Amino acid sequence: MSDIYKAPESELTAGEESGDYGSLEKGLAGDYAISVGEIISEAWGRIKGHKGTVWLGILLYAIAVGVITFISSLITGYPAFNPADAANVTLTSSLLHQLIVTALSAPLVAGMLMIGVKIARDETVSGTEVFSHFDKIVPLVVCNILMSILIVIGFMLLIIPGIYLMVAYILAIPLIVDKGLGPWQALETSRKAVTKHWFPMFGFLLLCLLIYIVGGLALLIGLIWAIPTVAVAYGVVYRKVFGAGPENA
Repeated sequence: MSDIYKAPESELTAGEESGDYGSLEKGLAGDYAISVGEIISEAWGRIKGHKGTVWLGILLYAIAVGVITFISSLITGYPAFNPADAANVTLTSSLLHQLIVTALSAPLVAGMLMIGVKIARDETVSGTEVFSHFDKIVPLVVCNILMSILIVIGFMLLIIPGIYLMVAYILAIPLIVDKGLGPWQALETSRKAVTKHWFPMFGFLLLCLLIYIVGGLALLIGLIWAIPTVAVAYGVVYRKVFGAGPENA
């Protein structure tokens, strides 16, 4: 019987890089280091000349989600832009609306994450990257559903398992679009790799949250730098753990 938790052997040797690049094989073995200070410092240096790219991606993402939400509200009758009337709609309408928005937004989220990843890998990228992964919509949606269910179950089991999974699954989405893994393979590959250095990864996510908070406190002006920095920092972490895409391996 095959091991369903194991990433494909053909992919495990893909993307083996020297220096600061990981690979699937190295990630699963825990052969990488997470130095939070170095990651944020590198991300800060890399946003020079790339803030516009990140913010264009955010703008396109926001517009696309708004259009998706509007169209879904027309189809389902759910008053997405008037929450006060939400109590008057059926449960079926509400669930269908959420399903449509979540499903069609999944590739957009993947695109936003890949902007940071590609900047971290010195690859050519533009804000339109948010529209580049609709060919992976099915595995992305399945991954999001599985992730949500498992994290909710984890929180029901005395909270700590839920926190563990929230951190452990943090790299799953790029693994689908960047490495071509299936939903369950991506979740398990991310979990196994992150578990090797779970506490440093947890610390990294806490620092990212702090950067957002500090940026927001500065009359929101600080977010001009904070959001691109965190986006690229995420990309740096992904690069350190899983390396380049198959096309660059």
